[in-house]
Amino acid sequence: MNKLAIVLPIFVFVVVLGSNLLNMPHVSILTILLSIFWAAVVALVIFGLIRFLSWWMLH
Repeated sequence: MNKLAIVLPIFVFVVVLGSNLLNMPHVSILTILLSIFWAAVVALVIFGLIRFLSWWMLH
């Protein structure tokens, strides 16, 4: 479960970031930073859900 908690958020971050960058209507520093920010938020949510699930299973 620990390996999943590291690999899956990184995979989600890369996929969401790639999707955001490919679907940008125009390229600017702000849109790139927002794409990175929201991809990181999604990856942190996935990481938190996996940690919560592993905690839930142990207790």
